[in-house]
Amino acid sequence: MNPPNPTYEHLHHRHRWAYGEQPDRQLAEALAGRAGGRAVDLGGGQGRHALYLASLGFDTELVDLSDEALAQAGREAVALGLNLQATRANLAFYEPPRGLDVVVGALIFHVPARHAALKAAGRLGDCMNDGALFYLSLPGFDDTTRAFALQLMQEAGCRNVSVEKHVVTRLERPRLPVERRNETRGIGYCN
Repeated sequence: MNPPNPTYEHLHHRHRWAYGEQPDRQLAEALAGRAGGRAVDLGGGQGRHALYLASLGFDTELVDLSDEALAQAGREAVALGLNLQATRANLAFYEPPRGLDVVVGALIFHVPARHAALKAAGRLGDCMNDGALFYLSLPGFDDTTRAFALQLMQEAGCRNVSVEKHVVTRLERPRLPVERRNETRGIGYCN
């Protein structure tokens, strides 16, 4: 297991919602009509997606390397009366539980080496229920990033895949270093 990254620990100590408070709009739309089940939020930081999933009735596990982010998410879950499991793990070595209905990988799959990220996607796919939702986002939007998103979805065994460009604004993520940033967002239904 890797030690906590000092950059992220510092960021989470300084900012309560370093990546914004609300879940990504595309994720919220994809979850419409789904109630309950088992979910995992990979590299979810302070829990903006994990807390949302838990509020919808999902049995949710938040996975991150930042002790501070996990602690903050845990406190927020208690304050909101939500059940949230926090796990300190590296995506490249994370062993997901079986029976997953939702997997969120927002801004995490670009961090490990590409081969490790693809292996992680394959492990997740092996643990997803039929029709499970796989949501991911990657920084930037170009042919290479789009192809990588599609490859991750394929490794997870997804079909009915949609990959699109999203322009993130400071309203969505207040800590953006620029006014707007392109992001690749993908949704797939696995197995």
